[in-house]
Amino acid sequence: MSGRFATLARGYLNRSTPGYMIFFVTPLCDCRCVMCFNREVIDHAAHRSPLRIEEIERIARNFPGLHHVNFSGGEPFLRKDFAAIPELFYKHSGTRLFACPTNSSHPDRIIPAVRSICKSCPDAWVRITQSIDGIGEDHDAIRGKAGIFECVKTLNHELALLRKELPNLSVGMAMVLSKFNQGKEYDILEYVHRTFRFDDFGALYVRGDTHDPEAAKINNEAYAAFVRACREKTEQKATGKSWTGKLFTAITRQASDLIMQSVVEDRFVTPCRAGKNMIVMDDEGRISPCEVLEYFIKTGISSLDSAVMGSMRENDYDIRKILQSEKARTIVAHIKESKCHCSFECAMSVNVLYSPSLWPGLIRHLF
Repeated sequence: MSGRFATLARGYLNRSTPGYMIFFVTPLCDCRCVMCFNREVIDHAAHRSPLRIEEIERIARNFPGLHHVNFSGGEPFLRKDFAAIPELFYKHSGTRLFACPTNSSHPDRIIPAVRSICKSCPDAWVRITQSIDGIGEDHDAIRGKAGIFECVKTLNHELALLRKELPNLSVGMAMVLSKFNQGKEYDILEYVHRTFRFDDFGALYVRGDTHDPEAAKINNEAYAAFVRACREKTEQKATGKSWTGKLFTAITRQASDLIMQSVVEDRFVTPCRAGKNMIVMDDEGRISPCEVLEYFIKTGISSLDSAVMGSMRENDYDIRKILQSEKARTIVAHIKESKCHCSFECAMSVNVLYSPSLWPGLIRHLF
């Protein structure tokens, strides 16, 4: 545990490179979710050229102080060599917090991979979050895959057993609130708590260019009320087993408080640190500050012409070269000057971690 906090502290003090990265490791996905913001990439997966494992190692070697990596996709576990990737950042970047969502489609592949990651990164906190957006056929319909709900149940049972074996494993569940499950969210909440085993459960706000535009039509006040209900329901479980889990929960809760203000009141609540303390890397190595800015550009909310700061493949796999570019500096300055704000949970969590003015709220949730 002390090693994780020491790494977190070093990452915080190291302001030359971001301490938090979201890495889209693959465009492959066997679901076709109605609320997916990454559908265009997924639908053209066959034409993409994901980073090879040796390229990822070069990136990790050139990325000091990276305390937290969130994996994404696609479905991360569909990448055959996925289990080998966290160890590269663990060894070369000093990463000690890994998080990975999953649609649970392949328990037979996911369980061995999770075991391998936890054992190859023994001093890291590894969090696996299962997606759950409905009960039974409702979940299958939202996820666009028959039988996926049963996969969620199977994987949750096996993760619960694995968690007894691996002290550095945490299991979460998350629901994306959209038009297609709003009105049923409280039934889902009760069912999840009766049926599954996990450390915490949370509701995510649908965002970006959703595959079905109807998905984004939700009631913001109802969203805020449901977030509070999730928090109250998971109060006992959400403390987790370790101080790392407690800190994660506190950061998440403080971030959700700020998101509720931003969404319900549609206002700027705190400077966004995306592009400075957090970056996103797609499967082909392109770097952007977040997952939302490109959507803002597409819809005219942002005046930028592109959210891409640079490509790892074109910059010797060195994040520092990209961050020092004029393009990157322009994007970061735009985010600050335009008071860019949204509902993106990861970005708001980074804002909490790197903004001392927000720490009183963080401490309140921690204790």
